[in-house]
Amino acid sequence: MNNNIIPLWDEHLFWLEILQDHAYFVRDNLSPVEVEFVNTAQHYINWFGELITMLENIPRSSNAAEESMINFSQRVWPVAKGYYDFEGKLQTLRIDNKVNLDLSPTYLNGTLGENQEYLRILSYLVQGKEPVPLSLTDLMDLWLEDQLGHAALFDDLLDPIEVIASRQTEAYMSRFQIFIVQNRHMKGYLRFKEPGFARQREFAEDVGRTTLEMCEFIYSMVIKYKENKLLNKSTLRFLEHHFPETCYFIKKLSYYSPSLQEAASKCSLKRPSYL
Repeated sequence: MNNNIIPLWDEHLFWLEILQDHAYFVRDNLSPVEVEFVNTAQHYINWFGELITMLENIPRSSNAAEESMINFSQRVWPVAKGYYDFEGKLQTLRIDNKVNLDLSPTYLNGTLGENQEYLRILSYLVQGKEPVPLSLTDLMDLWLEDQLGHAALFDDLLDPIEVIASRQTEAYMSRFQIFIVQNRHMKGYLRFKEPGFARQREFAEDVGRTTLEMCEFIYSMVIKYKENKLLNKSTLRFLEHHFPETCYFIKKLSYYSPSLQEAASKCSLKRPSYL
């Protein structure tokens, strides 16, 4: 089965921009007294930026077996792995309250899980091989947690006066929590049932529709943010980070749920400019 529907060049750009964003979020949420960690986060921001520039000099049509793409993947690996280890160290310190970082251990579970998926993909690319796609249940494991995390973070970032927006966000949190439980049961059914049965396909469509619906809601909130009509404690970069990750999930999910293909073809994996 080949469901690598995202071209390799775009896959690299997506992950590098996502990881660079993660480094920005760590840097911005560290206390200035954490000089060493702030500097390390800034180094990774710079290194991911250099890799993005390097990627722009590789033809977009390059495939996994081409030498230029293999060499590039080999350049990316130690940076992506180094950043994974850096966030892992921060998470360990945060659990024991030994670092002044305004991000929770569970938040870092989400970013580490995403980094781990890129490392899994890179483990094939450094050998010039096409990555093995995630199964539907594993895809759900990764990105349902991400969608739930985005909703929880957005709710936490709202000013207490924004009660209506908060209640809408809590409704999405509830729906994604239900999806996570349902996906756990889907895994159980696959002990004896072949994947792709009718109820699992319906589940994928339900998840896709809800993901797109929440994305529209977040988009409307970002418009309010830009117009200074939403009281909050966030940054535009943090809010808009939701969009490329949601697009990636929808594109991957559209293989299993063809009704999502039109939405998948229209969304962008490229992160917004954060102007």
